[in-house]
Amino acid sequence: MGQDIQKVLVCITIQKNSKRLIRKGAEIANEINGELHILHVEKGMNIFEHEDSINLLEELFEYGKQLGGEVHFLSGEDVPNKIIDFVKGMGITRLVLGETMRSKLHRLLRKDIESNVISQTKEVELLILERKNEDKRKFLKEKKLFSS
Repeated sequence: MGQDIQKVLVCITIQKNSKRLIRKGAEIANEINGELHILHVEKGMNIFEHEDSINLLEELFEYGKQLGGEVHFLSGEDVPNKIIDFVKGMGITRLVLGETMRSKLHRLLRKDIESNVISQTKEVELLILERKNEDKRKFLKEKKLFSS
């Protein structure tokens, strides 16, 4: 068995502070010589009603690409499950979330992973960044979630 490539996924919302999540994801991907993926899941399609949102999302995606990331946009009513499906489908090994996404996704992911749903992935490491003032980048929690 060869060494599988590590894949870092940063889940972003349409907010300026998503840039620091992308930056952190890029740092991690560089450290482990892995791939960087940036994902935004839109609930419904109402993003297209707000030009500001479209512009900010484009700016975030452009920033992610500059840092070597591959950007993904999905839409659906069940955002956490869309993310989980993406994690499984892409073989993501590390997941970077902002604090706001934590509660919704963490419970689902934990339950999902503990019930052996992610068979393709040996483990997913979950990193959650606190909402803090700029440059006070600190992990709120660092957990390894095992699927086996």
